[in-house]
Amino acid sequence: MSTLIKALAALTAGALTAYLLPKHKKGKEKKRLPVGESFRFLAEQTGTCRDPIPVYYYRPATWTEDQPVFISFPDVTRRAEKFERHMESLAVKYNMLIACPEFSTKKYPGARWYQEGNVQDKEGEEGTIQPRNHWSFDAVNHIVAAVRARTHAKGKVIIFGHSAGGQFMHRYSLLDGRADVDAIVCANAGWFTMPDDTTCYPYGTKGLGLSDAGLASAFALPVIMLMGSEDVSREQPFRATPEADAQGKNRMERCLHYFDACQKKAEELGVPFNWKKGVVEGAAHEGGKMAEGAMKLFCEEPLDETVGM
Repeated sequence: MSTLIKALAALTAGALTAYLLPKHKKGKEKKRLPVGESFRFLAEQTGTCRDPIPVYYYRPATWTEDQPVFISFPDVTRRAEKFERHMESLAVKYNMLIACPEFSTKKYPGARWYQEGNVQDKEGEEGTIQPRNHWSFDAVNHIVAAVRARTHAKGKVIIFGHSAGGQFMHRYSLLDGRADVDAIVCANAGWFTMPDDTTCYPYGTKGLGLSDAGLASAFALPVIMLMGSEDVSREQPFRATPEADAQGKNRMERCLHYFDACQKKAEELGVPFNWKKGVVEGAAHEGGKMAEGAMKLFCEEPLDETVGM
């Protein structure tokens, strides 16, 4: 009888070991992204509903965890999967892993929820400022953390937004930039929230409770304002309101106006200003060319100099 008990005990111990160890290994393997295209859902509480955010990935065959990760936030079309595929050749060329989160129009409808970050309960100047826990910007922090965990990234992490995504990125960096990243690239944004507490949101910061310390934190971030040299058209979609035109007659003028106003504000406060500005020569309002221009900064150009200026 004792022999039988010992045999059963041995089998039980062996089964337990076999159950625990392979399961741990499989779990670890599942977290690693495969080479090529892949797709993951991310649970996200911001937005109008609790639908998860789809994140589309592309991992070049030569990419390792020490290489850069490029997280691209969508333009006004919100077509993250299409843009990820458009950037696959760039991912291979610059050996960067691409992650494109999708901000659907169902979960983040209109400019209020995406470009303007749901800071107000209505789009435009007629809205009422909402509590910070209603803002959409927390999604950026969650996405960056999830991508880092999924990719095991040890190298540089860049977040990039073009057009509507550039608007979202610039307001995120000014009002709530807390993600652990090496650069926040705002490309070809159409118009801006100025660091002006006498002008109502979304054109200014009046009523937001943005303190001098908050501005100092924003100006200390690794922000890059990127412009296309040919992005001077006023064709739709382009905001031509008097308030937006006061910032400049095209996207490049507005970006320079915003950068200069922020730099001047930092000087007034006597705080460091770590932002940079750059021009992608030959690029109009083109997400692919702007993304490549941003990638080059981390592969070919020094980051301690203004690019193309």
